Amino acid sequence: MEFFKNLNQKQRLIFIIFSILILIGTVTFIIIFAMRIGKVEVTIQYAPYSAKITLNGTTVNNKSKIWLEPGKYTAKIECEHFESIERTVDINKDYKYLVGTLHAIDNEAEEYINSHKQEFVEVEGLVGRALTEEGIAVKKQYPILNYLPINNQLFSISYAYTDENEPIITVKTSPEFLDDAVAKMKTLKNVDLTAYQINFTPSNPFAIYKESAQSKPEDTIKSTFNLDKYKLSKGQNIAEEYYAATIYTYDYDRDLTYNHYRVLLKKQDDKWHLVTTPQPLLTKQNTPDIAVDILNSVNSLAP
Repeated sequence: MEFFKNLNQKQRLIFIIFSILILIGTVTFIIIFAMRIGKVEVTIQYAPYSAKITLNGTTVNNKSKIWLEPGKYTAKIECEHFESIERTVDINKDYKYLVGTLHAIDNEAEEYINSHKQEFVEVEGLVGRALTEEGIAVKKQYPILNYLPINNQLFSISYAYTDENEPIITVKTSPEFLDDAVAKMKTLKNVDLTAYQINFTPSNPFAIYKESAQSKPEDTIKSTFNLDKYKLSKGQNIAEEYYAATIYTYDYDRDLTYNHYRVLLKKQDDKWHLVTTPQPLLTKQNTPDIAVDILNSVNSLAP
């Protein structure tokens, strides 16, 4: 206060104006920061830069960065003489780009592209960066993708994406080498196999069945499935209410077991019931109501 009294009128005016500017700047920063909490900074850039872009019907500036709440948006990109695009984008901390190029549909568009090549070069660079960042994020979320595809003479393990951008793992092999494919997947470090949808080819021989629940778990399995061509392993109890075993093929000539399918049963009302179709591997996709530690115990059964 003493400092202010010692100032002349001009100095006081300068001090007051400077203080007000600092206050306005601080308040503005706090408001902007508060408005961005929980939002994602999204890069929006489509070539040509004259294209009109809307998100859920609201126009946004092309070649800009905006802050959006995470979630799904319907994006429309339109420009005269170019093919329009409508797409759904799921904005989140790992997917924060809305970038791309429109395709020419007439000579005027071709002429525009030739005279504005730099626009398209810039965007193509952004697309490459977006794909790289997205790929890293997806592989971090789904570690098994770091190892795929796997191809050899015995089996192949590949993946594709669902409409929800979740991977589906596809294992192609013959019954003789099914166990080899499963064993290979078990060696993949930092991969929780129970977290994935895994499809096996050829099709599951036990997919269609009519359960016959019995008082003994092995009797339930034998009365439910035709095991003329298969063997049933010695089972084991898991957490008292569960019972696990494997159905497999035995080659008498080579004294070899292969083609194992894991079976999980649960005791209810003094009878043992199948939890799911026998599977080469139990996952949260094919056995959704069972705890992961139970699934891992079943998957650890030999081989």
